[in-house]
Amino acid sequence: MVKSCRVHVLNSKRAFQRLQKTGKRARSKDLSLVYRIDDSQGTVKVAYSIGKRVGTAVVRNKVKRRLRSLVGEYSCQIPYGDYLVIVSPRAVERDFEELRSELREVLPLKGKQ
Repeated sequence: MVKSCRVHVLNSKRAFQRLQKTGKRARSKDLSLVYRIDDSQGTVKVAYSIGKRVGTAVVRNKVKRRLRSLVGEYSCQIPYGDYLVIVSPRAVERDFEELRSELREVLPLKGKQ
């Protein structure tokens, strides 16, 4: 089977409950990741949690756009499953490259040592 590199939106209540119950967690300085790898699923589904403490709607949307772009860069290296990216207020101060390195640190990428 050829891997689809498309990232889908994680939006079902059931998937969030499964993540909360059985998800693994990874953390960097400003990002947290809760994930559940499921090869039988055949898709990568991602949700972003960016609370109001991060900033105004404009700021939160900017951070979300950056993260979506970065997840898209790694989409072919991410195993199938569900992912929840949680953002701390300090992430606003990070530039694109710093966010990239933090996301790479927490994602369970294929071939990562």
